[in-house]
Amino acid sequence: MDLFAAMRIFVRVTDKMSFSAAAEELDISSSSVSKQIAQLEQRVGAKLLQRTTRRLSLTEVGEAYYQQCLAVLREVDESDNLVSQLQGAPRGTLKINCNMTFGQLLLSRAINEFMAVHGELQVDITLDDRMPDLVRDGFDLAIRIAEPVLPNSSLVARQIASVPLYIVASPHYLQQHGRPASAEQLLAHNCLVFVHASNADQWRVQCPNSDQSVKVAGDLRANNSLVARAAVVAGRGIANLAYFVIEEQVERGELERVFADAQPEVLSVYAIYPDRRYLSPKVSVFIEFLQQWLTQQLSRRWPGSEHS
Repeated sequence: MDLFAAMRIFVRVTDKMSFSAAAEELDISSSSVSKQIAQLEQRVGAKLLQRTTRRLSLTEVGEAYYQQCLAVLREVDESDNLVSQLQGAPRGTLKINCNMTFGQLLLSRAINEFMAVHGELQVDITLDDRMPDLVRDGFDLAIRIAEPVLPNSSLVARQIASVPLYIVASPHYLQQHGRPASAEQLLAHNCLVFVHASNADQWRVQCPNSDQSVKVAGDLRANNSLVARAAVVAGRGIANLAYFVIEEQVERGELERVFADAQPEVLSVYAIYPDRRYLSPKVSVFIEFLQQWLTQQLSRRWPGSEHS
């Protein structure tokens, strides 16, 4: 029995709480998974998983052994990273977790340019607005907009770019409902909210002579900014969105700024990764590439605005 391989299988079964789901993810048969778990239990001399016809659960010993497996496998991975770094070449599979819309509109473009240069790497991307457990789920890094709340001190958050946000509406909506002249007047309008934004329904308007923040509301709250974008383009209300989300609509004249003299609110883009003493070349090379690529892509501001 390959002990490390069996430990990895045990960890995946525990994470999924399913033999079949773990087998599918690892691309092996369910019988192989069962055999490995049985051999592992025989080796440690205790039952690790309690199996019934309806559910799977850890025993008390299994819970303690699971935590030890995570620690051991983390050390093994760090040793592999050290060897890779000493060899000086990025290689293997780069596993990335990223915000949904950011991944669709920007990362999807950046990754093609990155892989054209680093063809020896394989890339595994998961788009999800929920922050994963990087270590448990095996991600090399996560890309997040706005200051992240790190679940533990073993993670590092490195700022790699800034994202301007603009409060926008369609010309039709403004003709029908009027243009707010202040932050307070937003309270009388239908404000479309992207719930995963760090500023969500708390919008800030920074004009030359005032700086105000108001809690807005409307008839649409969405966990994807593309849904909010579609609604604002359709003339259903006002939205506060990152410029990379609305750039094409601005260029086509479908959207315009509500407060022409306001400074855009700015959020940060972070690369988040486990705090390892030796950062693997595949991660460090990608972070450096993405930082330079985003600097070029996100340097653009609203056309013709001296305040942007």
